[in-house]
Amino acid sequence: MTTAGHHLGRAGAEPWSAVPAGVRRRVVFLVADILAAAVSARDRPEIAAARRGLLAGSAGPSTVIGHPGGAAPAVAALVNALPVAAEQLQDGHRQARGHPASHVVPAVLAAAEAVGAPGPEILAAVLTGCEVGIRVGDAMGGTPPGVHDIGTWGVVGAAAGVARLAGGGAAADIAAAVDLAAALAGRPDATTVFSGADGQHLLLGLAAQSALVAGTSAAAGLRAPAGTLERHFLPAVGAHPDPARLTAGLPGSGWGRHRILDGYIKRHPTCAHLHGVNDAVEDLLAGGRVDPDRIGTVVVRTYGAAAAFSDPAPANDLAARFSIPYTVAVALVSGRLDAGSFSPRWMADPAVRALAARVQVRHDPALDPGYPAGRPAVVTVGKRDGTVAEASASRPRGDGPDALDHPGVADKPFNLLAAAVGPDQARAVLDAVESLERAGAAPLGRVLRGLPGAGAGR
Repeated sequence: MTTAGHHLGRAGAEPWSAVPAGVRRRVVFLVADILAAAVSARDRPEIAAARRGLLAGSAGPSTVIGHPGGAAPAVAALVNALPVAAEQLQDGHRQARGHPASHVVPAVLAAAEAVGAPGPEILAAVLTGCEVGIRVGDAMGGTPPGVHDIGTWGVVGAAAGVARLAGGGAAADIAAAVDLAAALAGRPDATTVFSGADGQHLLLGLAAQSALVAGTSAAAGLRAPAGTLERHFLPAVGAHPDPARLTAGLPGSGWGRHRILDGYIKRHPTCAHLHGVNDAVEDLLAGGRVDPDRIGTVVVRTYGAAAAFSDPAPANDLAARFSIPYTVAVALVSGRLDAGSFSPRWMADPAVRALAARVQVRHDPALDPGYPAGRPAVVTVGKRDGTVAEASASRPRGDGPDALDHPGVADKPFNLLAAAVGPDQARAVLDAVESLERAGAAPLGRVLRGLPGAGAGR
């Protein structure tokens, strides 16, 4: 019997020269976006401390951001992935319900330097990892209650991308990596993420590391039974598994339609479930800042999965990024929602805290059919003078094939990098990403190693 891994392996061997220009553009952008998210958060105190401990005594060919020496590929993948999702600025995919490039990019870049891969193969490996992961996530139908998506299907995808590099593009190695990573199926704790526990950073770090090990090992000849993805992984980790979706629409070779174009780029530093709400509030603020003293009521109606994020008093900035009441309140009080919205100043602001306590979050079953195709939400602000302002959102801005045409998306990597390391070094990073196809990973590695930072392990 021909397995899903076999078909995914054949598709994953698609040559970079056959990839449409729009897909190539998305792949290059995602590399820049993930690196920018990592640089932006790498000096959080808890991440800086973990980096120092994990890098102790490490040496090898792979770049660690802000660390002048090299590290073993598995260590580099782990350490570079730690900060990617820390401030909820990572990529994502609605139908797959998770974050493909966030797993793939740290693992593939670490492997690329170790094997000396040429630029086109590096980018092709990123694409392979994302396309495999997206199809596995879609086939899972979500995760069971209490299980977070990070470290599930993203590991399978990233392992496929690494195997493409380590195995020289062989379809059989990509297929083997799919089943080998599937044999490692984990069930990460969602509460660790949503509660604001800083151990959440390790979930993505270990996922990237596990993917690198599985992909490298598959290329070296290690095997799990063919069909492990369908037999073990989907039933173990999927909420509503549908194996047919693993290969739906695949032609005889290549991907046919590239599903990476259906992904989203985060414009708000919050959980993706909140982005419909965040967009609606952004539209309300477009007419001018609302005086918080004039606000009587705030009602948010949204679909069931998003309505669960209703804690009005998050314990810290990590938890606040999963709180509809907090993000709505801080946006209405300050007039914006950005990285600064989660600073100690705003987290302690009396007006924000008071308004967050009054934000009512309601599950509206009529909005449920709009998910996962979108993030439907309606935000209604009742003013004390009796007037009402209301805005709604469906598919968030920054989502889908036209995402890169939105200024708030297109400028995101530069803005994040410039805020963290200054405009000159931001441009240097982005120039090196743009030159990946032509020059390979070495120039990018040199720029990333030279970035400053308290967590650099110097």
